[in-house]
Amino acid sequence: MLNEVGNSLLAYSDLFLVHCPKCNSCSKIFTPINALGRGEARVLGHESKRFLCEKCGFVKDIHPKRQWDGLWSFNFELFDEKQGVDWYFGFPLYLQTQCCGHTIWFFNFEHLTDIEEYIQKNIRPAQLYYLSIESRLPKWMKLSKNRKEILKAIDRLKQRT
Repeated sequence: MLNEVGNSLLAYSDLFLVHCPKCNSCSKIFTPINALGRGEARVLGHESKRFLCEKCGFVKDIHPKRQWDGLWSFNFELFDEKQGVDWYFGFPLYLQTQCCGHTIWFFNFEHLTDIEEYIQKNIRPAQLYYLSIESRLPKWMKLSKNRKEILKAIDRLKQRT
C-alpha cells in the first residue's frame, strides 16, 4: 500500500481507529465505498468519511464540497497529525500510548505493523522521498537505544483489541 501514495501517512487515511466520544470504545473512521459519487476521481484524503461506533451505534458523516476549480475539499483545515487525533473529526486515536517520555500513536493496525517492522530492522535503508513515514518519525523513535521500549509499547497496543 505504501508505494501507491509515496510511502506517506496519506496511505493510511482510509481507516482511523479512534475513541468513541459517547462510550469511549474503539470505533472506526473510514471512507465509504464510492464516497464522491459515480465517475468521480478518487483523491486520497479528500473524500467523504464516516464515523461508526459498533458498540453504541453512534454514526457521523463528513463530506467535502466541490470548489470552484472542480476539486473536492473540506471547509476546514485537516487536523494536525502530530496531535494524536484523526484528521476529520478530531477524535483521539485509539492506538496511542506513552513511550520513552513521548506519546506514540498509529492510525490503524496496518500503520502500526509497518512502523513496527521499520523499528525492528537493524540496518535501515535511507529513504530519498522526504515525505516517507520513516523519514518523518521523530528522532527518539529511530534511536536503537529506544528500540526495546518502543517494541514493548507496540505490543501493548496490539493487545488492546
